[in-house]
Amino acid sequence: LGLFPPVLGVGGAAAAEAAPPGAAGVAMMQAVLHNDVKMWPVSMADAARARWDYCLRSVRHALGNSQDDDDIDIVKDKISMCIEALSKVPNDDTGSSGGACKGFGDRLKRMEFSVLTRYPTRGGAALRAALEELAGQWPRFAEDTGVES
Repeated sequence: LGLFPPVLGVGGAAAAEAAPPGAAGVAMMQAVLHNDVKMWPVSMADAARARWDYCLRSVRHALGNSQDDDDIDIVKDKISMCIEALSKVPNDDTGSSGGACKGFGDRLKRMEFSVLTRYPTRGGAALRAALEELAGQWPRFAEDTGVES
């Protein structure tokens, strides 16, 4: 589209399979809020990075041409934070220039942070068991307290 090359370039198909589509947005939020990205994998191709940069700068410029307002200044400051954080979003695509990835050690550290220490299925099973127990005790509780079910 326009000046920018297509997002899926060299290694793009492999990156699309490896990283969920919204991972770049979540990584961007981590970079803005925590000044670092702790998740893996993140696929932010150079063409996509250029599009994000262009869009953020365009919005900031458009807001700069509007009337002076404190709320607009706050939004412009947040957009500037996003532009600065964009350089911290890595690119784990196999055919990439690396983005902000500091090397293999950085990638391994982000892999370690991304591992689930407790599986959600265990929590789901515990919740189901608690609900069954509650459902079994509810009639007696309703009878003792006079609550209608």
